[in-house]
Amino acid sequence: MTKTVWVNDFDTLTIYPARIARRMSIIYFIAFTALIILLYLTKTISSSSTLLIFEGLILLFSSIIFASGERKVVFDGDSRQLYTRLFGLTTATLPFDQIAAITPYDTMGSISYRAFSKENRHGKGILISAGYTKRNNTNLIAYEQEVLPRINELVFSNRPLQTKATIYDFEFFKEENGIYTIKDNKVGGLIFGILLIALTVWIWKNPGFMNDVVNYKQIMVTYLPMVIGAVLVNAFFSKISFDKNHRQIIYSTLGGIIKKVYSFDDFIRFLIVRKTTNFIYTGTEVKAQIEIPDKGKTRNMLLIHFRNTKKIERFIDEANSIMGIDNNLSSKTDIQ
Repeated sequence: MTKTVWVNDFDTLTIYPARIARRMSIIYFIAFTALIILLYLTKTISSSSTLLIFEGLILLFSSIIFASGERKVVFDGDSRQLYTRLFGLTTATLPFDQIAAITPYDTMGSISYRAFSKENRHGKGILISAGYTKRNNTNLIAYEQEVLPRINELVFSNRPLQTKATIYDFEFFKEENGIYTIKDNKVGGLIFGILLIALTVWIWKNPGFMNDVVNYKQIMVTYLPMVIGAVLVNAFFSKISFDKNHRQIIYSTLGGIIKKVYSFDDFIRFLIVRKTTNFIYTGTEVKAQIEIPDKGKTRNMLLIHFRNTKKIERFIDEANSIMGIDNNLSSKTDIQ
């Protein structure tokens, strides 16, 4: 039932990413109202005040769903602005010249198209399509054949070419003799890791701790903190460097005892992964996808973690500069 609705006029393109939600809200309202009435008639719900409370919640829930179906995105070619509107009210505005890209975005296996601003190229973006779980969805195919070319015509076709300046001052790398090491503040993880290991040591010194608990639970409480702590401590002594002279990406861990070396030529692209826990945003990871020669495999190596997504584009530009990739060419990035 996933469907994006759009209206293509002479100088505007209007998109309704979730128009079907209006119909769904009415179905939900009728179905849940009938269920509540049935429970009331069968005396499962005995109080009329309880009935009214439940009905109020159903009405509120249905109204929220209905409102999401009323949201629309307008690409106005006359004013060269992108507008998002709800019940006729403009809720957000983005000039065409500030739109960095229109790209697909993967959220838990569902692909939706979003508009990303230059200011926050790797943020959440502005939703401009429904979410699709299958690439062969007929509505998605029609969207890509009709809507995307129209957006390109309105937004990007007449835009003047802008070039990025060469980077000389690095914010996210520390340079020494042509080797650029990623700066990553891991002191907090080190402290937390030491505390977890100390917790395990304390449990060892108190053998009577949790004696009344099933053995496997006692083992987990005793040794899991030590394992997590060891990982965090090891992360503090791990680093990723870009050797510009030898054109290599070097990952070292255990204080440099273990090293893995990859050639710049085996770098494929950057992966931008937005992380959520229970639908709550917990940060964005930047990974390097690297081809493993002669094995037909790739490795996704975590480079850095961001809370503020506005800094991600700068990090990628710096990494591209070190590897000799032109920042003015199409970016080797994939948003997930």
